[in-house]
Amino acid sequence: MWSRLLRIVVIGVAPLVVAACGGGGDGHEQPSVPASIAIVSGNTQTGVAGSALPAALGVSVKDSSGRAVVGAAVSWSVVAGGGSVTPTTSTSDSVGIATTSWTLGPTLGANRATATVGSVAPIAFEATAVAGSPASMEIVSGNGQSGTAGAPLPAALTVRVTDSGARPVQGATVIWTVTAGGGTVTPTVTTTDSNGTASSHWTLGTTLGGNRATAVVAGLAAVAFDSTATSAVTASVTVTSPTLTPYEGDTVQLTAIARDQYGNVIAGKAVTWTSREPEWAPVSTSGLLQTWGTGPVEITATADGVRGSVTLTLTPMLATVVVGAKEVVFDWTTDRCRDLDVPDGPARFVRAEDGSLVMFSGNAPNYYVSRGAGFGLFTRDCSQPALVSADRRTADSYENWEWVWSVYREGGTWHVLIHNEFHDAEAGICRPGDPSPANPCWYNSITYAVSTDGARTISKPSPPAHVVAPAPNAWVASSPGAEGYFGPTNIVRASDGYYYSLLMAIPTRNWSGPYGLCVFRSRTLGDPASWRAWDGSDFNLRMTSPYVTGQPAPVCTFLRTLITHSHLVYSTYLERYVAVASGPGPLDVDGRATCGFFYALSADLVHWSEHRLLVEASLPWCPADPARPGVLEPVNVLYPAIVDHADTTVNFETAGRTPYLYYTRFNDGGLDRDLLRVPLTFTRAN
Repeated sequence: MWSRLLRIVVIGVAPLVVAACGGGGDGHEQPSVPASIAIVSGNTQTGVAGSALPAALGVSVKDSSGRAVVGAAVSWSVVAGGGSVTPTTSTSDSVGIATTSWTLGPTLGANRATATVGSVAPIAFEATAVAGSPASMEIVSGNGQSGTAGAPLPAALTVRVTDSGARPVQGATVIWTVTAGGGTVTPTVTTTDSNGTASSHWTLGTTLGGNRATAVVAGLAAVAFDSTATSAVTASVTVTSPTLTPYEGDTVQLTAIARDQYGNVIAGKAVTWTSREPEWAPVSTSGLLQTWGTGPVEITATADGVRGSVTLTLTPMLATVVVGAKEVVFDWTTDRCRDLDVPDGPARFVRAEDGSLVMFSGNAPNYYVSRGAGFGLFTRDCSQPALVSADRRTADSYENWEWVWSVYREGGTWHVLIHNEFHDAEAGICRPGDPSPANPCWYNSITYAVSTDGARTISKPSPPAHVVAPAPNAWVASSPGAEGYFGPTNIVRASDGYYYSLLMAIPTRNWSGPYGLCVFRSRTLGDPASWRAWDGSDFNLRMTSPYVTGQPAPVCTFLRTLITHSHLVYSTYLERYVAVASGPGPLDVDGRATCGFFYALSADLVHWSEHRLLVEASLPWCPADPARPGVLEPVNVLYPAIVDHADTTVNFETAGRTPYLYYTRFNDGGLDRDLLRVPLTFTRAN
């Protein structure tokens, strides 16, 4: 209103002033010249980048007398920030005012525009471009971390908030929340800085696995941070076993579980295993326990210096054995081919190619076999001996008196291990002229022979290529007595593809030094040099001839508990290998010295249980009371073998719960010997 009144007054008074002034001249007024420019509006505004400021930019143009200049052309320019002015030129109005609109540039921060009129120095407007309202939020850092459960993550969680032009929004409120895993974030509320970022620190929960936290800004979708809680510090170790009372011979896989202070399982934590009884209960680096003895054993697993243990009681596998009625299989008085044809070794059975059975239980020097369509149908084959002893008179020939002791058929090839006895018939302290077992100077070895005609003829490769296990020392006729390797058991093929047998080792004569039972094996039965004996750690020992090397040969490592042997079979009922033998002397049975046939059990043919009584009996070196109930025979017996008539394998390598016990009975202490069998029934006692 005041401006309109001012204009009326000025218009009304003007003629009077002109009339009063008079003055010559030509009657025309000179136009005003801009002499100054001043800001009247729009300076120091703040607005959203890329948007028009709310107030127009305004300047006042005056002449040198301070009067408003009407119609002056004012030029507008943006000199910083990248925005625009509209219009770029405006004319001052009746009161000397000129205006324009300013749209800020897209970049946050300072913007500047200038107004220029005539030759007057430009005048500058300042403005600040700020972001608009939050339009989006993104993760900057801190996602996908792994850290120890219950501990802070190494990197902060950071988000950036931007407006619709992707410009950082300062001052936005961010709310932080843990949504999975049970941890905490600190702080829970933050404000974005000039870069549009806000951060919080995350302490993981105590449960292993996935954790999640979210950041929320009002009006925007939440963003989620994921992390994984792991364990690094072992607080406890727990050792578990599928059973605390494994049977002797079992293989037990133990498990060790390491946990952190919160009880979380530490996956993949390496442990060190130890056994308090490493000799008979060793444990591997993977926690596999071998049970080669009986009694309590403590197994410990250690991780990061933290120990955990379990105590197991290794239990002997016990069974009762019931013995049935006796049957004569070979009667010397009626079945022999000649007088020396006696059952002088454990009975072995092989199924021939045509399905018939061949029984090996003969004697040197002329070894006969029996044949039949089945058990109970055997007839002695007296047409010819299957093997005639070479009866050479030198120890280094390894062809002396020869017994067929082990037979294993593969297809049409019958592999034979020979029990070879050299009896010194030259030395005066022996029995000159007598190479038979009646000669007390006895030097024994194991050799190889083969048959390809159904065991009708058995021959040897060219000596000395037939030698398998020569006696460790060269023969010296210094005194009577026996030494060498004796009587291999029958051969069994194990699951590892090797063929195994046991043999008796008497390295020094007359039992004057250590002696015992050894195990040896071959993968190629047709190669006598392929056999290797157990040396205490593996099957590395090749048994060499002292006549070839010129020096005594190393001796195989004796098996624990077993001393003698006779027959070997795998019991499908007991799930163990069974070695049956004549007792080396009276053995303790329930506190009583007992003679008879004994057996031992093994899962791997190397580690054997203590002996168990199979049946009480009199042996040539260990008499039993014939009047005692349960004694097998009133006379001496030898050469026990367990054979299951129901076994379908070619070489009768397995036996079930009800096999037969075959043995030789000495009727008169001389040549009158019979081969008998009795049925057995095993019953597990535990």
